[in-house]
Amino acid sequence: MAFAPVPAPEETVRLYQTGALATELARYHEHDGDTDSFIAQCIRLHNEGAIDLVAIPTTPAFAAITGRDFFVAQHLYCEAIPKLDIDVAALMQCCSALIAQAGQDGAAGQPNAAFQLWCVAHADQAQSVVEQAKDGEPLAVQFVSFALRAANDIGTAIAFVQSYTDTRRIAGVHALGHMRYADAPAANDAIRVLQPYVDSNNDDDVRFNAVRAAFDILKALPDTGLARQLVGATITDASPTMLHALAEIVRLHHALLDDTSLGKALAALQAVPPGNRGTINILDIGLRQLLGTPREAFTLDYITDKLRDGGLTIEAFDSIAHALRQSDPDRLYRLIVRWLLSRSIALCGNVTDLVGVERERPFDTSVAPLSLSDVQQLLLCRKAIGFLFVKPVVGCSIIVSVLRAAKPQTADAIARLLFDPVLLNYGGSAKEYLKSIPSSDVAYPFIQKALAEDDTFYKGLDSVGIVKELHPSDYQRSVVAQRIRDEMRTVHKLAEQKSVFIHLVHRSTILYGKRSLTYVEDHGGSTRAVAMDLKSFGTSIELPRHEILDPVGLDYMLRVYRVEKLK
Repeated sequence: MAFAPVPAPEETVRLYQTGALATELARYHEHDGDTDSFIAQCIRLHNEGAIDLVAIPTTPAFAAITGRDFFVAQHLYCEAIPKLDIDVAALMQCCSALIAQAGQDGAAGQPNAAFQLWCVAHADQAQSVVEQAKDGEPLAVQFVSFALRAANDIGTAIAFVQSYTDTRRIAGVHALGHMRYADAPAANDAIRVLQPYVDSNNDDDVRFNAVRAAFDILKALPDTGLARQLVGATITDASPTMLHALAEIVRLHHALLDDTSLGKALAALQAVPPGNRGTINILDIGLRQLLGTPREAFTLDYITDKLRDGGLTIEAFDSIAHALRQSDPDRLYRLIVRWLLSRSIALCGNVTDLVGVERERPFDTSVAPLSLSDVQQLLLCRKAIGFLFVKPVVGCSIIVSVLRAAKPQTADAIARLLFDPVLLNYGGSAKEYLKSIPSSDVAYPFIQKALAEDDTFYKGLDSVGIVKELHPSDYQRSVVAQRIRDEMRTVHKLAEQKSVFIHLVHRSTILYGKRSLTYVEDHGGSTRAVAMDLKSFGTSIELPRHEILDPVGLDYMLRVYRVEKLK
C-alpha cells in the first residue's frame, strides 16, 4: 500500500480553498508509529479557523469518494471529531453525512461513537442536543441518544422512553442500554422500565430495541430471573423481527440464559423462515459457541430439527459444520448416526455435506454405546452406503463400527454389504482401509470374510483371460482421451472466467523448463530476479465400477437404501 507524503499546512489550506481537500482526506499518509501527523494537522488548522473540516462531508467532492477511499476519510473524521472546536449543529450535519454515505456497511455507525466522545468534552452543547430533541428537531433526534450516553443521563433517557411515542422513545431505549449503572438495583430499575415495551402490544421496532437494550444492561449485571422474563415476552407472538432479536440474544447473551430459557428461545427460533439468512447466520455463530460446552446438545438438537423439513441444508450452518468436522470425531459420528436413523430423507441428505469434502478420515469407534437393535444396526449400514457411497472410507468405517457391536448373525449380513456393493465398486482406498484393520479388532474376522469373497470374485474374473472384444481399440481410446482433454480445457476456462483472483495476478505461459524467473522492482528502483521452482501436483478420485458397468442398477440400489425405513 502506497503512503502519500503529508502536505505542508499551506498546501492543505490551498486544497481546502480550491475544493480539492476531500480527495486528500481519502489518502493514506505517511506517519511514525501511532501518531498520524496529517490528522493532527487537519485538527489544528480547523481549530485555528484556516479550514472548516466538518463542512467537507456535505460537499459534492466528498460525495464522489467511494469504496476504500471513503472509509479512509471516515477514519480520519472519527479520529478528529472528538478534538474539534465546532458548533454542535454543524457537527451533527457532518456525522449525518458520513453515516448516510457509508450506507449499509457495518462500519457506517462509527461517527456516532466519535460524536459521543465529543459530547463528553462539550457537556453544554450536548445538553442543547437533548433540549432540541425534546422540541422534535430531526437532526437532534438522530443524535440525542449519544448525547444522553455521554452525560450518562439515566433519568432523561427514562423520560424519553415513557413520554414519547415516536423515534425519541427508541433513542431513549438505545441510551438506557449503554448507560453506566452504579449497582444492580439501578440496572434492574432500568430493565423494569424497558420490560413493558418488550410485550407483544408494542410495534416491532420498539420491542426489538427494548429487548436488545435490556440484555445489554444484563450483560454487566446478570440476573437470570429477569433474563427468563425477557425471553418469555420476546417469544410471545414473535414476528421475524423479534426472532432476529432472539437470535442475537443467543449469540451475544446465551451465558445469561438458564437451560429452560435457552430451550424456549431455540424452540421459538425453529420458526425462522429459511429465506431470512441474516438471522440464520447469527444463529450459526451463536450456536457454534455452545459446541464443546455442557450445552452443546442445544446446538445439535436445533440444527437437527431445523434441517428435518428440507427448507435449509447444512451449508446454512457452515460455522457449526466446520467445527463439527474439525474436533471430536465421536460427536460427529453420533450425529451422523442420529441423522441416518432419523427417518428424514432431508436429514440423511445432509450427511455427505456434514462430513465435508476435505474429510476422508475414517471413524475409529463402535456403535455399542448407542444401544441399537439388530435391525437398526443393519439399517444404519445400508443408509451409510446409500448416502456416503461417494465417500467409501468414511462409509466403511461406519459399517466397521457396527461390526464391532453386532451379533454374529447380524455381523455376517453386514459383512456381505462390505463385499457387495462396497468392494465390488471400490478397489482402492476402501479396500486398503479394510486391510488396515488389525487382527485384535472385534470386526477383523468379518472383514476378512468380505476381503476373501472379494479375492475369490476377482480370481474368477481373471480365470476367463483377456476377451479382446471387451477391450476398446487404440482409436477408441484416443477419441476418449481427446474428449476428456477438451472437457477439462473447457472447465479450466470457465473456472478462470469466474475467478475473482485471476485479474490480480500476472499470467505467464511456460513452454518448458523446471523453474520460472520473475523480475520485480525494489523500492530503490532496481530490479531483481525471483526464481520459483516448478513442482507437479494433482488429485484423484475413485469412481465406483458399477457407475460404468451398470449405472442404472447402481442408482436404483442406492435409492432403495436411502428410502428404507423401520416399520
